[in-house]
Amino acid sequence: MNFSHLQKCFTLTKYGSITLITASMTSAWYYRPIADNSVLSNNDDDDKQLGPDRSTQTFCSPYTSPPWSRSHTPFLLSCARSISIGATTLAIRLLMNTYGQYDIVQDECYESFIQTVLNRENDQGLITISNHRSLFDDPGIVSCLLPLHIAIQPKYNRWGICSQEYCFNDALPGIVKGYIGAGQVLPIRRGAGINQKLLLDFGRHLASGEWCHIFPEGGVWQWEELGGRRQLPNGVKCISSSDFSRSSNHDSGSIVIPATKNHKVLPPSYKGKLKWGVGKLIAHAPITPKVIPFAHIGMERLLPQDEISGKTKVKKNFLKSLLPSFLGGDANDKLSIQIKFGEEITFDDLISQHEAKYGRLWKYSGKSDAEEQSEKGRAGGGFHDKWDSSKAEKELYSNIAKRIEYRLEVVTHDVCAKKT
Repeated sequence: MNFSHLQKCFTLTKYGSITLITASMTSAWYYRPIADNSVLSNNDDDDKQLGPDRSTQTFCSPYTSPPWSRSHTPFLLSCARSISIGATTLAIRLLMNTYGQYDIVQDECYESFIQTVLNRENDQGLITISNHRSLFDDPGIVSCLLPLHIAIQPKYNRWGICSQEYCFNDALPGIVKGYIGAGQVLPIRRGAGINQKLLLDFGRHLASGEWCHIFPEGGVWQWEELGGRRQLPNGVKCISSSDFSRSSNHDSGSIVIPATKNHKVLPPSYKGKLKWGVGKLIAHAPITPKVIPFAHIGMERLLPQDEISGKTKVKKNFLKSLLPSFLGGDANDKLSIQIKFGEEITFDDLISQHEAKYGRLWKYSGKSDAEEQSEKGRAGGGFHDKWDSSKAEKELYSNIAKRIEYRLEVVTHDVCAKKT
């Protein structure tokens, strides 16, 4: 083959690659996840959330749920996932290995996590849970958990959720939301509760045997312990520095609040620190997923929180800290990430006790609403028919979340102690 033939092959390959990437990312834009902007109601009987409305979006697929499980994913969307996950993972690894370093405790718990990711059977899902120390934990931490040759493959990568106000808000261009969605990230709506459709969409990937990651604290806390709900003093409606006390009266309000220095004096809520959505996903999964906790420390140096307002900010002299020492960079100012995994957490006893008392729990599936209705030969209804939780079910979710809290708290203390 002469030089002109090689040059022609190179040209065709170049333009073919550009065409494939363009078509793939256009597909990601078309099939992007959509935020839920329906009106919240305080009345349980009226205006129940029906999930996001794709019909109002420009250049958007009309299909609603699930958000393209792996077995039904269009070819170009599969390509987009490979591009998004591969590019993001490589960029994160480059940052972590130049700007700083990350250290995963290589023990039996970590090896068990790797084997669970690679060798799960019978469509059994995996949930990982961790503390949340910065807005960049995912992908910053999560992209570093697997060996690189595994991490760049979408079929082994996690599905995550991100608050729609950050990742899927209306100000972001559709192509950006498409890239995030192609990275296997779905929106969740803060304040919409555990009966929202977006949580069910996320759970359907778990039902399909996927790995799903959750930050159950519901916010960022840069303490050497879990954050999450805190107990407010009696009668407090407005949160300010003058409102805090060590009151633990169970009749007072209980909400997730920003992680300021003053908030730390508040005792944990009687409801538990963690949000109950993870408990609902576990309880109603068709096959109880494996649940593995891990904790990390160090990301707070990249995105520290203001102790007064609780808002995240980029560290001072960030660009300078990227430089090597011979160009003026400070080696002591680099990131140093510590990650430690805990043992698998089981819930068979809690689920069995609930079902013995109240009957078998309803189980969601990896199928869309339309597919389920077609199989049952009926129309109408909707996900609220069974997805809405009863008081007894909420008690089960609480018990599951508190068990997770206890185990995750132990791992968090361990990794913080190792860092110091």
